[in-house]
Amino acid sequence: MKMTFEKLPDSGTKSGIFRRFLRLVAILGILLAVNSVWAHHGLAAFDTTHTVVKEGTVTDFQFINPHAFIFADMVDEKGKKANWRLEMGSPGMLSKYGGWNATTVKRGDRVRIQGFLAKDGSPYMSVGRIWLPDGRSLEGRP
Repeated sequence: MKMTFEKLPDSGTKSGIFRRFLRLVAILGILLAVNSVWAHHGLAAFDTTHTVVKEGTVTDFQFINPHAFIFADMVDEKGKKANWRLEMGSPGMLSKYGGWNATTVKRGDRVRIQGFLAKDGSPYMSVGRIWLPDGRSLEGRP
């Protein structure tokens, strides 16, 4: 009784190289997909069970992707003044549905913010609504 074995393609052959290339493309695709899933966190960093309202003075406004940010000097519950990072939606959504543009908020503006505080207690907040010095009220996450 004679046993025969099929010869598997050598990695040096054209079909072997192509298979290795396909494996590499598949692995890279999976790695990139996983990275993009982790990139968007939604409201996971914020305590969405309690809405707070804070007032402060704008120190910077960054109308940039993927999220716009306002930085403002505000006082926390313990009376400590800090520069807060106030996260909003994307500039595209804010301008299309929320009435925002790159000059809506300016350094020195006194604003009132309603939103969710960071779970870790840092000076970081998700903006739900903002009241501007001219009396307008805009959503921060349309």
